[in-house]
Amino acid sequence: MSKRLEGRVAIVNGGGSSGPGWGNGKCTALQFAREGAKVVVVDINRAAAEETAALIAGEGGQALVIEADVSSESDMQGMVARTLSEYGRLDILAHIVGISSRLAFFEETEADWDRVMAVNVKAAFLSARAVLKPMIEQRWGRIVTVSSIASLRSLGKNIPMVYGVSKAALAMLTKLMAVEFADKGITCNCIAIGMIDSPMVRGMVGEHAAAVSALRDKGSPTGKQGTGWDTAHLAAFLASPEANYVNGLELPLDGGFTAKAPDIYPADPAARGQAPVSP
Repeated sequence: MSKRLEGRVAIVNGGGSSGPGWGNGKCTALQFAREGAKVVVVDINRAAAEETAALIAGEGGQALVIEADVSSESDMQGMVARTLSEYGRLDILAHIVGISSRLAFFEETEADWDRVMAVNVKAAFLSARAVLKPMIEQRWGRIVTVSSIASLRSLGKNIPMVYGVSKAALAMLTKLMAVEFADKGITCNCIAIGMIDSPMVRGMVGEHAAAVSALRDKGSPTGKQGTGWDTAHLAAFLASPEANYVNGLELPLDGGFTAKAPDIYPADPAARGQAPVSP
């Protein structure tokens, strides 16, 4: 494996996992370590962060665990101070944190809206602002945020509006930071993930996980959902020197889902002659 992150120090917000299996943050933390980075695993669930750190250590890598609330400015400032104290530098932030509401438009409360926006948007702002100061001083840095294709278009009436709004705001925040700090040697890019098979998704649907997973597989043009490793590999590229001129992008990671229009033509070739040839 390449060591394109050799000598770098990477913070992974959301580096634990919300349940058994391989989530986006857990995979990314391990992939960064495999690429040679020293990894700071940050999560509000210390046990989950320690599990990830143990996997990194088991492969001979270095990892520091920090329990923190990413929506707290003091926690984010403390995270950076601890990282600099331990490793002396800070090069990469992968912000892989997000929640959603399960309520319909008229059922959403002000508190529900504020909670989702705080975790999905404010936390990204606070963590980026904390890491940017040392990055600017060393004139090199990488910020990778993980959003959703819900930021790009409506995914249907069953997706809470606050989720799509918050993810769109996260993507725009990333783009604005990309322009603001481009001349400081810093790049900022956003990964808009589509249907990824993750512990968070399975936990949300509970006993229906198998049925929902089958539907999500069917909905992907590839016939299969992605995994946290797909997110991790793309994040590692964006965090590497190879991506020096890749800046300000919102990259769908969805197997082609957002490139595809709904199927409107009959599956039976004989019936297609009755269908219009263009929209």
